[in-house]
Amino acid sequence: MRILIFSNTYKPTVSGVITSISLFRRGLIDANHEVHIIAPHYEKYEDEEPYIFRFPAIDLSDRLNVSLVLPFQPLMEPTVRGIKPDLIHSQHPVWMGDLAVAFASDMNLPLVFTFHSRYDQYAQSYLPIVPGLASRVAEEVVRRYLRHCTHIIAPTPGICDLILREYLVDVPVSVVPSPVDLDQYDELDPGRVRTMLGLEEAELLLYIGRLAKEKGLDFMLRAFVKIVAERPSARLLLLGEGPYKHALESEAAKLGLSRRVIFGGMIPHEEVPDYVAAADLFVFSSVTDTQGLVLLEAMAAGIPVVAVEAPGPVDVLSEGGGLLVSATEVDFSDAVLSLLADEARRKEMGKQALRAVQNYSVSATTACMLEVYEKAIEEGRRTRK
Repeated sequence: MRILIFSNTYKPTVSGVITSISLFRRGLIDANHEVHIIAPHYEKYEDEEPYIFRFPAIDLSDRLNVSLVLPFQPLMEPTVRGIKPDLIHSQHPVWMGDLAVAFASDMNLPLVFTFHSRYDQYAQSYLPIVPGLASRVAEEVVRRYLRHCTHIIAPTPGICDLILREYLVDVPVSVVPSPVDLDQYDELDPGRVRTMLGLEEAELLLYIGRLAKEKGLDFMLRAFVKIVAERPSARLLLLGEGPYKHALESEAAKLGLSRRVIFGGMIPHEEVPDYVAAADLFVFSSVTDTQGLVLLEAMAAGIPVVAVEAPGPVDVLSEGGGLLVSATEVDFSDAVLSLLADEARRKEMGKQALRAVQNYSVSATTACMLEVYEKAIEEGRRTRK
């Protein structure tokens, strides 16, 4: 099978979407399939992988974690037609996603789309115009996009239900979770991380991800005030970069947390296992992520999670491995405090996490993805109604 992926973002940018694409690509290649990627060009970055095709783009990664590919379909035409794909897989409903639709239509190919984000909530975070207007516009954009798709992929059952309920699609929707490279978690060195950060004796809470408004990190800082008041050795490590970093640093200073909140910046993805293994708890306040791949990465290291209740975390933690709480600072801080005070409970949740995450191996999730591709090819190109 020859698969062509269109994405608004790819390496060297670091995100859950990119990790998902990369791991699925590896799994598909290991299963003897051919995977090509159409992605933006990044200055001073050279691909080491074959079959990555880059095109001119405006870099918006500081704000939106994407690059806006200049929509020159004729420029891409020789590359796309030369690949001769069996299907096209789109990762976004705009920009590159629009090009994916155009090529799928012109070449009479099935179009698969992965619903990676709560686009309505994401849009409202970045376009705070008339209350609710950005969300409604985003919903309509996505609704129109889904009409072009042969098959839709939801990372979790909760997101699958949301798509069927709110977008009223009449095409198949399948649950295919993003994978975790479990082999990276065989040999962990959490002591190295704690020593490097000078946190040998700290009770360490960890967040990994974009420092962006929609991640709810200002909420997390406010909840952390109560946690520190009762557990003075607690420290919050925020790993990642993003447009909201300076605002978060200012908020931490205003709350008197400057010495207890550590902004660790971006780390290479291959170092994530040691960092999550160094934590006592992984904390997550986003309600826009459709799965939250970082939750699985923490669980793969046997680290319990405390997350705000949202469709992605609800499904990820359905078999145990952490606590789900309502989006109130009191509930969030109380959940964290209860686990910090109970080591035996934390260890038991860590064992639950290790058992649950086995379902997300690269081989298992790739097998699910291949089933979707085979169904899409069998059905063929969808004619928009």
